[in-house]
Amino acid sequence: MVDTSKYEIKRLFKDESFENGFNIFPVMNGAGGNVPVGKFQYPTSNADPSWFIAQWYSVNCLINERKDTGNPYEITDTENTKRIVYNPEEKSVALSLNAKNCYKGKSKSDAIPYWPHLLIEQRNICDYKNMTDPEEKKFYSTAGDKIFAEFDIRLLNFEPTTNPEDLNACQFVAYVYLQRVDGNHIYFGFNPFDNRGPIKFLWKKETGGSNWIYGLPTEVTYGSIENSLCPEPYDVKVSDEWKHVEVDLTPHIDNIIEMANKDMIFGKEVTRDDFYFSGTNMGFETHANINCTIEVKNYNIVSCFEKK
Repeated sequence: MVDTSKYEIKRLFKDESFENGFNIFPVMNGAGGNVPVGKFQYPTSNADPSWFIAQWYSVNCLINERKDTGNPYEITDTENTKRIVYNPEEKSVALSLNAKNCYKGKSKSDAIPYWPHLLIEQRNICDYKNMTDPEEKKFYSTAGDKIFAEFDIRLLNFEPTTNPEDLNACQFVAYVYLQRVDGNHIYFGFNPFDNRGPIKFLWKKETGGSNWIYGLPTEVTYGSIENSLCPEPYDVKVSDEWKHVEVDLTPHIDNIIEMANKDMIFGKEVTRDDFYFSGTNMGFETHANINCTIEVKNYNIVSCFEKK
């Protein structure tokens, strides 16, 4: 646990408790795919949502094919491909992606051309370029004295594939966006769950895109492989027990800068002052006939500066 007593701190993501619901992006990404098609708000919501639901490539739409379950804290579609449930007591959200009902037992090439997604996301968490208060602006910079990510997570359900010859990848990913002040961003990733087993370190250019990805291995995210949700390939740990995850990002941001400069990915040298936190996403990317439910709470990036 990070001792924050000697720091000024700021939690960067808004509505950490998911109390104001969600805006919803459409099923398809790309042209028009970043324009919300509706809202999921509960009777207790008291402000516009800060979070989005991204349901890309996953067949039925949570707005156009929404099913009324009678639970104001639940949203699902008519074929039960996707489901999000807010728990007002825990102030958590449970995300379910039933890829069995997307692929219907077929392989990726025979069903849909992309991995089904169900993500929660925040973008543009600050207007960094136009912020005039230096004391406020400093917290969003990646140059903080200490920066850590934290969340609580539990794997509530995992129904494995019915097509064993397929890829069988059920991933629950998390990325924060390290945005260059004058250009592209870097995806800083930590992978909370992959049913194929522990994840290794990753540094590569995103497939089909212009941004780079830096991914932490499982033992760094959880402190040890044994503490993760899948310590061995296909050995998933379904449980009602919450796991608390806290990751010091500070040395990894230093490493990103070093590697970016070594590979000259921006065509010039950069420093931590050249980047700020612009957003995040967390959720499922699944290529398999798998039905999985994961619940999260208290997800945030905490930016710290030593008290003067």
